[in-house]
Amino acid sequence: MAYKDWIPSRELDVIELCLKWKAVLEDPVKVAAYGWDPTALAVVLAMIGGFLAAYESYRMDDSSVNRIAKNKAKEKCIDEMRDFANSSVRFNKKMEEVDKVQLGISSRKTTITHHPTPTARPDIVVENTRSHFEHRILALNPNNRKTSKPDDVYGVRYGWQVGGDKPTSGDYLPKAKFNRRTSLILAYTEADKGKTVYYAICYENGRGDQGPWSSIEEALIG
Repeated sequence: MAYKDWIPSRELDVIELCLKWKAVLEDPVKVAAYGWDPTALAVVLAMIGGFLAAYESYRMDDSSVNRIAKNKAKEKCIDEMRDFANSSVRFNKKMEEVDKVQLGISSRKTTITHHPTPTARPDIVVENTRSHFEHRILALNPNNRKTSKPDDVYGVRYGWQVGGDKPTSGDYLPKAKFNRRTSLILAYTEADKGKTVYYAICYENGRGDQGPWSSIEEALIG
């Protein structure tokens, strides 16, 4: 049996799921009870709102421009929902099971996956883009040094820290983002010029189980 994704493939079902997410994530009682980070919560709600608005615009005018905007908004929305699910929902012991189910996510005990926990330790490369205030982080498959993912990998967890002492492991990096792609661009401002950023990455399977972190890589802003 193939792995069943919790994000539905049918667009109308994605819309329905987004509306369920809004109902739960905009409930102040649940927000307080479940200890969700306000910044992460604001980001995922903004992405959901953006996709719903783009979908409505496309429904009223199905032009190619609106279709492209809708599809891009949906992709960003799904990425943020996955990230929030893995960081704040799936393993949140404060959450009621009924709300996890409302969000389309079963608990770890009841989730069936045919993807084992990733075992590969990705190689990390950090490059400056043409703008020296942007860093491109690459996750390289240790088996071939390419950006392909091993078979047991669904996506990549990117962690980073701006300034401070160099951490000993990716577990101690304060900022993190999940992405299905094996590259990620992070942008900084003039105020960050001259600061050192520490990066690490690890692979995740479709259930959010993490493999080993890469080594810590350093890069200078500006």
